[in-house]
Amino acid sequence: MSLVSRLAVASLALACSARVAVAKDIVIETPGERSPTNKLVIAGLTVAGGIAGGLGVYWHLDGRSAADDVSADSFTGEVWNADRDALVDRADRARTRAAIAYGVGGALLVAAVIAVIATEPESTTTVIHTTPVPTVSPIEGGAMLGGAWSF
Repeated sequence: MSLVSRLAVASLALACSARVAVAKDIVIETPGERSPTNKLVIAGLTVAGGIAGGLGVYWHLDGRSAADDVSADSFTGEVWNADRDALVDRADRARTRAAIAYGVGGALLVAAVIAVIATEPESTTTVIHTTPVPTVSPIEGGAMLGGAWSF
């Protein structure tokens, strides 16, 4: 290799190392993942809350129907009997059941939201510190210039 080639390769290597030396660290943020058990618990709370709310709607509409059957906007002239009394009792029981179901369903849905927030997995941050190393490999008729990083 001639002296001019060696000087060219050396100056090129110096220029490359000066340019590569200002390389920044590589930062990788990996979001955390929920465990299958965590997902099942949250889904179970949500489904149970939905079912309880659906039962609340059913009992609400049943009680409303029973109450509508015994109420009237104007005088009907009908005599109060045991069947009407049973409808009033059914409406009262359905109202109580609906209120309990709405409360339980709402509590389960709130628990699901709290579980989602409280058990959020943490993300991990990985920093790769690059240490540039310029390389010059002599080959026949010249040289090969490159760089390597270790992390």
